[in-house]
Amino acid sequence: MADTRGVRLELLGEARLRSGDALIPLERRTAGVLAWLALEGPHPKYRLAGLLWAESSEATARNNMRQLLRRLRLACGVELVQGTDVLSLCERVSTDATELQAHVLAGRHTQALAMDGVLLGALEYEDCTEFQRWLEGARERLDKLRRRAAALESEARERRGDLPGALALAEQLLSMDPYSEESWRRLMRLHYVAGDRMAALNTFERCRRMLREELDTTPLPETLALAREIERGPKASTPAAPPKPKLPLSVLRPPVLVGREREWARMEAAWEAGQTIFLAGEPGVGKTRLAHDFAASRGTHLILEARPGELNVPYASHVRLVRQLLAKVPDPKLEPWVRRELARLLPDMAGPEGPPPPMADEADRSRFLEAHCELVYQLCAGVDALVADDLQFMDSATAEFAVLMLSRRHAPGPGGRFPRFIDTYRSDELSPQAHACVQQLVVAGLAVVIELEPLVPDAVGALLNTLDLPGAARLAPDVSRHTGGNPLFITETLKHLLETGGLERGWPEHVPPSGRGRQLLQQRLERLTPAALQVARLAALARQSFGLELASEVLEMPALALATHLAELEGAQIFRDERFTHDLLFEVVREGVPRSLASLLHRRLAVALELRKAAPAVVAQHWVEGHEPLRAVPFLVAAAQSEAAALRHLEAALLYHRAAALLEETGNSEEAARVRARARGIPSA
Repeated sequence: MADTRGVRLELLGEARLRSGDALIPLERRTAGVLAWLALEGPHPKYRLAGLLWAESSEATARNNMRQLLRRLRLACGVELVQGTDVLSLCERVSTDATELQAHVLAGRHTQALAMDGVLLGALEYEDCTEFQRWLEGARERLDKLRRRAAALESEARERRGDLPGALALAEQLLSMDPYSEESWRRLMRLHYVAGDRMAALNTFERCRRMLREELDTTPLPETLALAREIERGPKASTPAAPPKPKLPLSVLRPPVLVGREREWARMEAAWEAGQTIFLAGEPGVGKTRLAHDFAASRGTHLILEARPGELNVPYASHVRLVRQLLAKVPDPKLEPWVRRELARLLPDMAGPEGPPPPMADEADRSRFLEAHCELVYQLCAGVDALVADDLQFMDSATAEFAVLMLSRRHAPGPGGRFPRFIDTYRSDELSPQAHACVQQLVVAGLAVVIELEPLVPDAVGALLNTLDLPGAARLAPDVSRHTGGNPLFITETLKHLLETGGLERGWPEHVPPSGRGRQLLQQRLERLTPAALQVARLAALARQSFGLELASEVLEMPALALATHLAELEGAQIFRDERFTHDLLFEVVREGVPRSLASLLHRRLAVALELRKAAPAVVAQHWVEGHEPLRAVPFLVAAAQSEAAALRHLEAALLYHRAAALLEETGNSEEAARVRARARGIPSA
């Protein structure tokens, strides 16, 4: 294939290719194919043909697509589009539209705003109804990104004290969307902050006139309230409300681990015997606390977390562990072959020759696994214990690494350098394969499984005695009965009593029934402001992808307002470091999202994560949960191709079959048959 470096696809304005000094204009349908692949990612070839030749027969559309790709290849002299059944844009082709997205997502707002032009210029596709609808949506998404860049850059300049710059961008934002009252209010406020009260009031009059003349409506109540505030001028400051008392640290994290003496003794015996320790039990029973405290008592330890939503994201937990290790040792001394193999998962580890070619056989796969084991061995030198938390959420690819490292640790020789494992999982949620692996280790005498039971009443009383809360100890029988001895539910009950003033008065008549603790967690959520609850709901649906920028985009919420809501969630002990403080909270929030809202948020997440080039399986799942199965198919196919390239044949076949099932459900039987044929072509699938 000829080198595509230096080829630039220009889609903003006139559609054309730029190669050096040469400009190649693109005809309408060629521009449509390239724009779709640049912005939507991989897509089945003949479904794309059906979009662009909507009025032609299937055979004609297929032939037209083949001819289009051939003409494009001849005109450019390079292969811009790769793939057979599923097309994708070659990675080395740069595109102005995707660069605009990247600038906004990376916070380079000035560069983003410098990139003007309408997507595909004046081209229209009235004869291709579905494609025209997509194009209009894509144009709106790019316009939305520009508006977001203008708003965030205006806020940034205001924070830096550059009010003229902030005002200029606010005016630019208003020109992009003159019907946005939020933009009008931003401009009014900035004029007022800059000391020009009359300009602020004139801006309000312009807004009111535009709404009356063009939309036959009046300003929103918040716009009217801002205008009245500006008319009155600065108001006298009012004393701040007294801060809400914080919950005692002893309740947020009990200082002493109680009621686990028997389990601790079994862990000590297993440690001395060199066995891997598995802690199992129901949610909230204290597995993580016990594992962390025991590991800390043995010396230096590291945490490998598996998180909800990662089961279908290959190597998610493993990459997080490696990144954690590399943060401690940023520049490890590695053999060139090890670094080359690491680049398959960590592109920044690639040398000047770039990442290695796709794996060709099991020897390549063994080399890949060996390289990662070598890295972990080296970076874990001096580490005594590795705590793998929540195995039930761990993806199968990371689990494969874990099994390999476990076998190396238990083998004689240099494998003994590796730290001891302490693993936790929910008793009833481990996959059958993982459960069988644990049992094999136990039967071989290499591991022990310790089942954690809820605290007995005496242990509940001992726990309450350690918390230094007046009146708490006398409530031990009630707390034990009410919570069933589950440590998480005990602390949630105490939080409820503290926040409602019930602790001093004794056990109240009406305490929410524990319902395995979920109702207490639900009551904590009900005390949130609507905006903070919305952020929590998005986090529950986004799972491991959640972050400030993503939330700001999906919820269309300014970053500063979002930070306020996150602070509220942290103050309510629902979030810590942009994550739920406990998986049960995550589950309660997720279950409480109204179905229609969940579908909408999943679709918005899918679009946003597509732009971020998230793992194809993650994007596909959001499209499925957003009730857009056809949009999930190309991402499932891309995920299958990735698994096949890593020689994970069973996983690839399952993904192909899942994509085929979605196609069959939506009446695309012919395409489904082609996808199933690809699954049958996988060795041992």
